[in-house]
Amino acid sequence: MPDSCAKLLADKQLTIAFIESATAGYLSHRFSVSPYSGEVLMGGLVCYDVSLKKNVLHISDKLIDKCSPESLAVTRELVKKSKALFDADVYVACTGLLKPGGSETEEKPVGTFFYCIGYKGEIYDFRVLCSGPPAQKLRSINSLICKSIIEVVDQHS
Repeated sequence: MPDSCAKLLADKQLTIAFIESATAGYLSHRFSVSPYSGEVLMGGLVCYDVSLKKNVLHISDKLIDKCSPESLAVTRELVKKSKALFDADVYVACTGLLKPGGSETEEKPVGTFFYCIGYKGEIYDFRVLCSGPPAQKLRSINSLICKSIIEVVDQHS
């Protein structure tokens, strides 16, 4: 799926940047091994620990305390803040609960991921639940994000 997504971006001469929390660089890595990586991948930032969200990306303590580091609201802010770091066409941010020990609740169990795609001045929000061991969850979220990128970009064609 990353290859077809990267090919679409290359065909449209679009670049992409990632801000990753739960995926810890996995999305950037998957794009880096695509034959189109040199044409599309700007880079990324891993902000796995909340201190990077606060100190590097300047996500407010108030928002993190209110919503948790793994939330749609924080993920949206990551996309907004990434625009100051990267000059890309597409911005993708992902937070979530890959394994126990985060902000999981009954309403937000382990396997919940939030991702946002910034494109053409809009931010598109997604919340999904992935199952299985961590490696399987990473593969699932990667495929879902690639599919969503394709849908978002195609809707603007």
